[in-house]
Amino acid sequence: MRDDTDIRLLRFAELAQRLETILPEEAFDEADIRTAVTLLANHGLVRPLKFGDLVLLRPDLLNGYAGAIIRAARVHSDEIGCVAEADIYHADFDFTGVERLNRADEELLLRALVQTLLEQALCIAEDTADGRHLVFPSQYRRERNIPKHPDIFVSYTFCGEWQSIYTTLIVRLWYSREFGHKELWRNAAEFATSKGHTLGLKIDNKQGEGEATISLFFDVAVPDELKVIFIEYIHRHLAKYAGDVRRDRRYVCSCGKAVTDLDAVRKRFDLKKSFITCQACDERVDLIDFIEQRLASDPVAKEVLRMDATATRELDSQALEQILIGHMMAIAGEANQIFRPVTMFDHGIDGEVEFKDNDGKASGKKIYIQLKSGNSYLRTRKTDGNEIFAVKNERHLEYWQNQPVDVYLVIRQQDERTGEAAIRWMNVTQYLKEREDKNSRQIVFAGKKLDAPEVWRVRDGFFGH
Repeated sequence: MRDDTDIRLLRFAELAQRLETILPEEAFDEADIRTAVTLLANHGLVRPLKFGDLVLLRPDLLNGYAGAIIRAARVHSDEIGCVAEADIYHADFDFTGVERLNRADEELLLRALVQTLLEQALCIAEDTADGRHLVFPSQYRRERNIPKHPDIFVSYTFCGEWQSIYTTLIVRLWYSREFGHKELWRNAAEFATSKGHTLGLKIDNKQGEGEATISLFFDVAVPDELKVIFIEYIHRHLAKYAGDVRRDRRYVCSCGKAVTDLDAVRKRFDLKKSFITCQACDERVDLIDFIEQRLASDPVAKEVLRMDATATRELDSQALEQILIGHMMAIAGEANQIFRPVTMFDHGIDGEVEFKDNDGKASGKKIYIQLKSGNSYLRTRKTDGNEIFAVKNERHLEYWQNQPVDVYLVIRQQDERTGEAAIRWMNVTQYLKEREDKNSRQIVFAGKKLDAPEVWRVRDGFFGH
């Protein structure tokens, strides 16, 4: 049971009830309280969570938990800046020095924290044979001996929170799915073309000056078109998030001599000149080569936008997964039942709800949960207006029906105009067993709002009122 004196994390209904008790003479309704919470959140004084209608009255607590997770990633024995996600949620995770919530609230807050880290592109959630790991590029300790001039193709010097700027760049490139994932280091990252050729970047920062330089390098065999896309993606990221960005392109004359006077190159660009004279052979070195011409082209701009949209979609998908799990935990907790995320299943089971008996003890009676988040999962059938969930994997139909307990399909959708989310569920096992067309992959989704009373309704089906 929750400690009624602990008000650091409250459901909105609890918050409203406490305000009514404290301010009995004041007249306000739910809309007034939500407006007040939003205004306070804008100033960082409270933080509404994106699930369970929960409000964190001590947003600073997130910093302590985040610091513990990052500390664990930093001390990884292989110096690869990662931590197993399952470990974070375990009761004995090292939260030394952290002001902690009670265990039930802590589990909810940790879900919200991982969701925030993914939304802000501060880590990579990578699935491995040992489970999902959260990878923090900023916490790698292994160094890479990386190319120096003249192998650097182009560099960007900029001001700002360079660690955050660099980290979000690496994470978004990783999730853009345009390049293969090769290797990460403390000071560099390497990606790969479909043929295994390397595209890389390294970071150097001037201690105490708030300035850093990102330099790009490529295998000779990397096609120019891929170089252009890689360069332009990084260019746009820095233009958006960094300040005082200075770009320095490197050139090599046909005689093999590198143009080393970067100030001279910069001045020639400023003067709109198309060439610079080689210091060794006096021949012209074209500044506006194929690379420079393509950087300004519409096809490259469209490809970069597509990559960024893919990165956003992938990160949002993983963050929404945390939101949906958090909602299940919050609603089950509000109904005084038990929700457990499950990772050992491979065929469409994401968790289970175990119900407590009339004495409040875990009963072994349970249901399985399949979680889906996104507006694309349901479509409205024109012939009758029913909402349809299309099962992509035919094996799931048989699998859901053959489980020892019923499977409930949970779908989260979000109103694109208001941003409000609706989470509904239905007993898909019962539906599949009762319908006439046993082979159809189309499920008529008649979901009910997933809230505490609805959880109790299902629970009462096992134990009665």
